Amino acid sequence: MNNATGVAASPLDTARLVAVELDGRGAEIEQARGLPPDLVDRFRDSGLFGLALPRTLGGAECAPLTVVEVVEEIARADPSAGWTLLIGQGAGFLAWLDPATASEVVAHTPRPVVASSMAPAGRGEQTPDGYLLSGRWPFTSGCAHSDWLMAGFVVTRDGVPVTDESGRPVQRMAFVPSSEVTVVDTWRVAGLRGTGSHDVTVTGSLVPREFTADPFFEPARLPGPLYGASMFSFLMTMMAGFPLGVGRRALDEFHVAAHRRVKQPAGTSMAEEPVVQAAIVRCESRLRAARALVVESLGRLTEVVESTGHAEPAVRARLAASVLHAMETAREVVETALHSCGASSIYATHPLQRCFRDIHAAAQHVAFGQEALKRLGRIELGLPAPVFLV
Repeated sequence: MNNATGVAASPLDTARLVAVELDGRGAEIEQARGLPPDLVDRFRDSGLFGLALPRTLGGAECAPLTVVEVVEEIARADPSAGWTLLIGQGAGFLAWLDPATASEVVAHTPRPVVASSMAPAGRGEQTPDGYLLSGRWPFTSGCAHSDWLMAGFVVTRDGVPVTDESGRPVQRMAFVPSSEVTVVDTWRVAGLRGTGSHDVTVTGSLVPREFTADPFFEPARLPGPLYGASMFSFLMTMMAGFPLGVGRRALDEFHVAAHRRVKQPAGTSMAEEPVVQAAIVRCESRLRAARALVVESLGRLTEVVESTGHAEPAVRARLAASVLHAMETAREVVETALHSCGASSIYATHPLQRCFRDIHAAAQHVAFGQEALKRLGRIELGLPAPVFLV
């Protein structure tokens, strides 16, 4: 990441430059149903797709807060681009592979973009060399421009799921090169239209065992605050900037509309209305408070991992809860801005429409569901909970 003077630019400075280039391209991105090729190349060449790639593999391995800030900046410029960027950090999961195997991946594809679908929608038949993988995975954002796919699967033997000592079907994640993946054009949706989150299929691909991992139950092979807490903490770190960025964009549009829109017959701006003044200060306070909670929770987790090499479930749960709170807050802020800005915001091309559609689509991700809230609540109350999902 170098600027025009040849001095290395920070990832956040780079994100701000790219955000300017995204301005005005929202409709184009939605119509393309994915990032246009020039923007994919821009994300690659600028190093933005390598924020979470381990430094030992040629990536930036940014501090967790830096990742949040970069995703926030891009999501503020365009929500679909922000979502594509955060999902494009799947190369960070290479930290769960044996370092020698991970090095093979980057030797094959330097600074790879890794799409991921963690749902165990595949079946991997055990062989002496690994697993014969077949399956179909929906919602695979950025799959059309990705170099590798990380896909969840259930291990089978003679077609029957293998179970562990507790009776749970054994699940793993497979890293598969894109040449063995078929993209099925399915992405015609209400929100996040520009993320290219099509279905993908793999049919009978032999995946060597060393190209698989179980990030739910196995620790990362590499240390550091990005990887040392848990797979779920890594995922929530990647996602935290998205609602903050979309919420901030909605408030940007609210501020502009408040001064531009003139109420008739009084001839005064919307900004002069007490109800609007109250709404915007509430939104600003809520979003800033949500952001502060994410920063505080992420800082605590980073501090703990750097000092001990790991993080207890309670610390991880506080981070996850802060990200869920940010998503809930952003939804409220977007809805308030949309309802306050009048009829002009109902047009499909209006930035607030994209914010509205995209924040609600993103909120459907399993990480933000009621099951996640239930797990976090049980941990907060000191009750037994599946901590591998925190």
